[in-house]
Amino acid sequence: MTLRQIAECVGGIVEGDDSLSVKGLACLEEAGPEDLTFATESKHVTILVQSRAAAAIVPRDAQIDWPGALVCVQSVPLAMGRLLAMLAGPEDLPAAGIAESAVVDPTAQIASDAAIGPNVTIGPRVVVGAGTALCAGVAMGADVRVGDGCVLQEGVVVRSGCVVGNRVRIGPNGVIGADGYGYVFADGVHHKIPHAGNVVIEDDVELGACVCIDRAKWGSTRVGKGAKIDNLCQIAHAVQIGSGVLLAAQVGIAGSTKVGDFAMFGGQVGVRDNIQIAPGAIIGACACIAQSVETTQPQMGIPSRDMRGFLQQQKALEKLPELLRRVKKLERQLGQSNET
Repeated sequence: MTLRQIAECVGGIVEGDDSLSVKGLACLEEAGPEDLTFATESKHVTILVQSRAAAAIVPRDAQIDWPGALVCVQSVPLAMGRLLAMLAGPEDLPAAGIAESAVVDPTAQIASDAAIGPNVTIGPRVVVGAGTALCAGVAMGADVRVGDGCVLQEGVVVRSGCVVGNRVRIGPNGVIGADGYGYVFADGVHHKIPHAGNVVIEDDVELGACVCIDRAKWGSTRVGKGAKIDNLCQIAHAVQIGSGVLLAAQVGIAGSTKVGDFAMFGGQVGVRDNIQIAPGAIIGACACIAQSVETTQPQMGIPSRDMRGFLQQQKALEKLPELLRRVKKLERQLGQSNET
């Protein structure tokens, strides 16, 4: 592709020869003389001046002294997303229509342009919207509703009564609407508590592979509009996830907790039950949230606390062995002094 074509694709402006052709896309360190690379931050721009790439996508306000051509854009990550979408081509999805091996209850309502892949099972009174694709092995229980333009990848399970909005993507082997983890101990045994509620996933949500979202005992477990949830996350019964929330891999949120709009969680964060996380909260990786978070100041640690204080404590811990040696030395000196 020429840089002119790339600039048209990503909404950028070329500085240099716009007829220059590139054959590949590579990171700064690996790019060769026929590759296009990119620099998203000022530290990357420093590396760029040493790159062998033919051209680079850079921020419009970047000050760069480099002999290669530049494609200047407002947002490098957004430009890269557009370029990668074009290079990737069409997604590998089943064709419109119902595969011969699919099992569809006669009471189900399937849009004429929906794509129902091999070995999909669809229960009674299910509704599948226009342009939605159900890949191989998807299973839907009774009374499930799935909106328009959704993609449910291989092995997804949506159990009875759950609702999936429009333009929702669910990665392979996601489970929506399994019973929550609820038991009561009596007469020496744990008795299962039935879960009669459902799960509601609002529009434009994306769920990674193996995400599990449990149904509520009553009412709904809810994932708000535009939330993005990474692989291997667990959302327990009656949790309320706000709009635009970001959860990285292996986050676990216990029952009835409420997460405010646009909160962000790093990987492996654990959250206890029946608490509230403020809108816009930032939770660092591996934190344990043991009480409600009422601030947008970044939190870290076990139990979680203000990130600045946590990092100060970690620095202090590094000095602890030396402090202990000094204390022991002083104790010995004091003991000798007392003996004399």
